[in-house]
Amino acid sequence: MDDHTVVLPNGTLRITVVRAQWALDELLAFAARANPRRPFLFVSKVLGRHLPCRPATLRATYADLAAPLLNAPGPIWIIGLAETAVGLGAGVGNELARLAARTDVFFQHTTRLPLSAPPLLTFAEVHSHAPTHLLHHPTPALAAAFAATRTLVLVDDELSTGRSLGELARALLPHLPQLERIALVALVNWLDDPARAAWAETLRQRAGRALEVLWVSLLDGRFAFVPAPGRAPVALPPDVTPRRAPHRVRADLGRRGLRLPVVSPWTDDHAPALPARPPLAVVGTGECAFAPYLLAETLEQAGYDVTMQCTTRSPVVLGAAIRASVSCPDPYGQGVGYYLHHPPPPERMVLAVYETPAGRDAPHPDWRWTRLAVPG
Repeated sequence: MDDHTVVLPNGTLRITVVRAQWALDELLAFAARANPRRPFLFVSKVLGRHLPCRPATLRATYADLAAPLLNAPGPIWIIGLAETAVGLGAGVGNELARLAARTDVFFQHTTRLPLSAPPLLTFAEVHSHAPTHLLHHPTPALAAAFAATRTLVLVDDELSTGRSLGELARALLPHLPQLERIALVALVNWLDDPARAAWAETLRQRAGRALEVLWVSLLDGRFAFVPAPGRAPVALPPDVTPRRAPHRVRADLGRRGLRLPVVSPWTDDHAPALPARPPLAVVGTGECAFAPYLLAETLEQAGYDVTMQCTTRSPVVLGAAIRASVSCPDPYGQGVGYYLHHPPPPERMVLAVYETPAGRDAPHPDWRWTRLAVPG
């Protein structure tokens, strides 16, 4: 056991590390959050979302999380939770398929964005700033593999109660009659053994059959938050409910499923033209996270000094791990707020990757800004 105390602007987090494949300070920083439902934020250092991260570090986390799944019965259907775990889920799945040389691994992510047809199901993430998730129908080409799934892998950046993934798993049971195993994968898992056992038993009772449940994480621990005396919760920003239809949301990047592994779309025909070898910051936008990672990795392997991070709908209170934040254009045209926390310094050239036509202007006047569209 290893105890830590983290003082935030609005309270104190007390953390106990129970098991660590990666050290706590390698995985997490901490911040206050503008959310009365959950006023603190575990800020991942290895996710490429709120903080910049090296692509090689991201690849290492994907490999370590994929390792316990290499021999899982297939087909394997992996679902990453939007928006935070879109890139994480795709990365874990891509490494699983690559390391095991398997062709029966598939990836899909939940979304806050509607496509032209009704979704397969919806569920809620209770403590989120944007609680409603949609899971769309897989493409017709992948429908048979989805229905034949024997291993379901649910991916989030961290597990604290398991309610969101439990709701998703229960909603999926009627659609997966061949299911034998569920793996819950996260960078950090805060659930203790009784909570894990109760989660698994509830799911087995709902399924009416034996289901193996596997827990995969890089760190296990416990936490408690004590609010600062007299500190009122910060209200959510007003623009958290979509008001308009999104701009041409793409269905080919994971919302309707992908067979893994996928290769980088950033070939010589689509690679950005770069002057000399400037330090680079690749910035993904919203749910567009894995294609930017593949670009960052391609550039890193070519010898560039490059970091990767993404814009997010998650509001924060400045301080602790998040010292700066800029408002960004909504890449989907819904009228909701997006932010880039811990933005790149002016010396880094910013390559912003979009899947939609929105957001052509740089959110910061000092940036050297290049806007890229995901190929395809």
